[in-house]
Amino acid sequence: MNRVVPIIFLLIALSVCGEERLSVIRPGIPCKNIPDIERQLGSVELNRDSSGVLIEYSGIQGGKEARIIYRCDGGRLTEQRVMVMLAGRDEAYRYADAQKTALSGRLGDPIHDGLQLPVWRRLLFGFLGADLDYLTAVVVWGRESEAFMLSVTQAGESLWQVSISQGSSKLEYIINS
Repeated sequence: MNRVVPIIFLLIALSVCGEERLSVIRPGIPCKNIPDIERQLGSVELNRDSSGVLIEYSGIQGGKEARIIYRCDGGRLTEQRVMVMLAGRDEAYRYADAQKTALSGRLGDPIHDGLQLPVWRRLLFGFLGADLDYLTAVVVWGRESEAFMLSVTQAGESLWQVSISQGSSKLEYIINS
């Protein structure tokens, strides 16, 4: 029992630290600041292209191991993507729901919540010819590129990816909604 308490505390601390990444590292910040922030979060740099456009880290997000990718242009961050791989659909959707709750606590209600899409909206989107597989797997907090988007996708037979992005194009969502 004495070993359980420190492990639980560590998991909570790592979860909170990962959440900091999404609030501190925002599009427009100088990319030269990212290594220090990620180091403070306990992340390890995996890859950096010679032009400084792409930086990749391994870290923790929501208590899970994550791959974090940053894209830069002109020395400024243009896109941040945090990806967590999970074994099984149910685990992926539980994790996605927890991340959605954490983001909603900070950002407010999403403009589109595909994880909780009511039946009548599914029918309406289906009638209009939208891609229901896509729309039921994304949560979007705004249409501009700086807005956050969470998505759940199958990456293998029993492997699922939960991705949180900011700075990414919302064109696919806009077209399908």
